[in-house]
Amino acid sequence: MFERVLVAMDLSPATEALVSSIPGLQALGTREIILAHVARPIKEPVSASLREIEKLRERLNGLGDRLREEGFEVRVEVPSGSPATELIRVAQERDPDIILAGSRSHTRIREAFVGSVAWELVRRASRPVLLHRIEANRPDPEAALEVQSGGLPVRVIHPTDFSATAERSMPWLKALAGHGVSQFTLLHVLPVDAQDGRSEAMNRLEALAEELNPDGSLEVKTQVRLGVPHEEILGEGGRDSQNMVVMGTHGRSVLPEIVMGSESRQVVRRASASVLLIPTDAASPGERASPDDSEG
Repeated sequence: MFERVLVAMDLSPATEALVSSIPGLQALGTREIILAHVARPIKEPVSASLREIEKLRERLNGLGDRLREEGFEVRVEVPSGSPATELIRVAQERDPDIILAGSRSHTRIREAFVGSVAWELVRRASRPVLLHRIEANRPDPEAALEVQSGGLPVRVIHPTDFSATAERSMPWLKALAGHGVSQFTLLHVLPVDAQDGRSEAMNRLEALAEELNPDGSLEVKTQVRLGVPHEEILGEGGRDSQNMVVMGTHGRSVLPEIVMGSESRQVVRRASASVLLIPTDAASPGERASPDDSEG
């Protein structure tokens, strides 16, 4: 499912802490890790820039050694240029199953779960993007950092607006079930002033539950809520660091909005759960992108 993972690194304390969560991905089938950091564009003198890139490569290899000891195959990539653009290029070349990103720590950790580069990855990548929450575990946010999630989630929350984009999440839900996740919540949120639609929405959720759980071996809850979408997602388990929220991006309705929209941003910023965002054109788990696939 997550056999090959591209990890977007800015080499801040936050993303270095992200490395500590990677061994947990073995439960999801991860065997190959690509650690990628984008260096500043090469400038004069070129020799000094090349020395800087080599130092960055050594630093990444030092982090990679920890993962090699855990049994991962590790590749290091240190391109130079625009961070989001270069990370997208690496994703095109290396064809990961997912892109893993954490918080940037240029401001207070609690306020900066996702930085501009991570949002660009979410907006532009045709691979799913898995976002892990990184928090301070002491009062000084830079003193000690820990990833709040990693590995097999206890429960998966899937908000859906029943769009074709939301449907792209189903293969990923099935893959998570295949790797051992047994608890799922399928959620649809209606506006607070909705007068009807609950019955139809519940019928559609139950059809999705049947598709996900044809033999009845899983615990699948179906929930139709009235309210603000991101609040309902958080209330259904998005605040629990042991859970995972799986959402399609570019949905046609309020849940989810386009991924840069306010509701999706609020889920990502405020959730303690990990968040897996599935773009419209993402391949299904285990499928490799074709040579003609492009991003941007």
